[in-house]
Amino acid sequence: MNVVIPSSYGFCNGVRTALEKAEAAVAEAGRLGLPCYLYGSIVHNRVVAESFSRRGIRTILSPEGVVPGIVVIRTHGIADSIRNDFVESGFILVDATCPVVLRNMERLRTAAPPAVIVGKKGHSEIEALHGARPDAAVIGHPSDLASLPSAVYSAAIQTTLSLPLLDEIRKEAGRRGIAFNELNSICGASEARRNALSAIAPSVDAFVVVGDSGSANSRELRDLAASCGKPSYLVMYPEELPLDIFRCGSVGLTAGASTPDELFQEVKKALESGREP
Repeated sequence: MNVVIPSSYGFCNGVRTALEKAEAAVAEAGRLGLPCYLYGSIVHNRVVAESFSRRGIRTILSPEGVVPGIVVIRTHGIADSIRNDFVESGFILVDATCPVVLRNMERLRTAAPPAVIVGKKGHSEIEALHGARPDAAVIGHPSDLASLPSAVYSAAIQTTLSLPLLDEIRKEAGRRGIAFNELNSICGASEARRNALSAIAPSVDAFVVVGDSGSANSRELRDLAASCGKPSYLVMYPEELPLDIFRCGSVGLTAGASTPDELFQEVKKALESGREP
């Protein structure tokens, strides 16, 4: 089997830096004799989460009822009010928020009203953005625009939002006389991975995306591959590879931005062997 790897895949710089900060925080907490916590999932990958859990690093969502120590803020960010709660409760914060998300939060805080946040409701990045601008409406689907009056809105966009969905929302906004002054665009790293995947699509029979099903950007890569007319599978481990994939002559292999390279290499090795693990 020929395994074709795109020019861009796997950890982005924001995730890599966040994990480095988390590891440094764990070491510093040990040196100071303090407990160390993660606020939420530092990245959307359960293997990464389990690696911290095995070392006794708890995941928390509030300072309430927790002994103060060092808390690492996830890559997707945290609402301003929650950040203040931790500081006022005596915690030391290590901010592993992606710099792109931090910049978008600051742009949103200072943007002219009215404002909207375009992205998947309930996603941790959207929660952080909404925490930076509580008066902003969250638009997760074109139908959400029905409640907005015609106006020009300052718009912050989820960095990993599906491009087709963003286009649908833009078109529906135009039909309703709503205009967006977009404060940011889709993350450059996310765009690079998508473009790299599309570039190899003509040369492969199917795609395998290595990533967690809870990762929005991993699911987006799988969906993009499927939109190219190719069978597409999202897996975490070689054992999850479908039998059909081993009947392909050429397979495109990529990984989400929160996927550790060791997982990618394990799946790559299984595919190159040409037989089911």
